[in-house]
This record gives sequence, C-alpha cells and structure tokens, in this order.
Amino acid sequence: MSLDEIRIYYHAGLTAYVAAWNAYIKNLVRDFYDAIVDPSDPKFRALYTIARKRAENALTRFNTPNAENTRNILVEYTGYDPINTLLWIQREKLDDIVEVRHSFAHGFDMPTNTWTQSLSKRGHLTSKAVQETEAFFKNLVKVTDRGMKAHIESTYGLTNIW
Repeated sequence: MSLDEIRIYYHAGLTAYVAAWNAYIKNLVRDFYDAIVDPSDPKFRALYTIARKRAENALTRFNTPNAENTRNILVEYTGYDPINTLLWIQREKLDDIVEVRHSFAHGFDMPTNTWTQSLSKRGHLTSKAVQETEAFFKNLVKVTDRGMKAHIESTYGLTNIW
C-alpha cells in the first residue's frame, strides 16, 4: 500500500471520529429531551413540545461540531453549559481536530499543529495522531456525559438517567 493510500485511511478515520462526535452531540440533545419529558403535566408538555421542535430544527443545521458550536447548542437547547467540564486544552484540541477535518474535506492545505506536523513542517496525519484522536473523543464523551447527567439531576431532580 502506498503512503498516499495510507493517508486516505487516516483521513477517513479522523473524519469518522468528527462525524461520530457530531452524532453524539445531536443524540445527547435528544436524550436530554427524552429524560426530562413529563407527560402528566400539560403546561410542561406544551413548553416541552415547542422547545424540542426548536432543538430538532437547530440540530439539522449543526454540522461543524467545534467547541463553540457544541457549547452553543448544548446551552441553548438543554441549559447545560459544558464550559466548566471541558478543560481549555480540550476545547483547543477539539477545534484543531475539526479544522483538520475541514481542511481535507474541502481541499485546503492541512493546518500544521503539533500533532499533525511532519519533519518537513508540512501537515499530515499519522497512525499515532489518529489513535490520540480516538482517545481524545472517548474521554470527551465520558466527561460530557457525566456533565449532562449532573445537569439533569441538579436541575430536574431526576436520577438514573443513563
């Protein structure tokens, strides 16, 4: 297999992780609404229906899951602000990963970050970079899940959510 063919697989791997993060955030918002639904309260149900419909509309436009967009959709449609659970370096790393994915998805030169830089100072992905990306997203999902669960428990008094 040529180096170019190997790089295609690395790009596909990173693209899959970004797509999975995007899908995870969308599902997290939907799971939030599933967790808080209270069909026994008609006033709550009316507001819930409006809020959920607005969230679903916003989710159809959510396609660049960088730190700012992710935070905005979570805050606006669930009330959960992940700013305190996402360390600053995690936000920067998320933005870097989404930017790298954006570059090769749209035919731009890959940005050179510490984790994408070769000895020749050109940006490219390596097996190690893809493995680190996987570990990064696994941790990010764990931390975000924990934060959303705590938000639902403290705001709505619900336990055993997931």
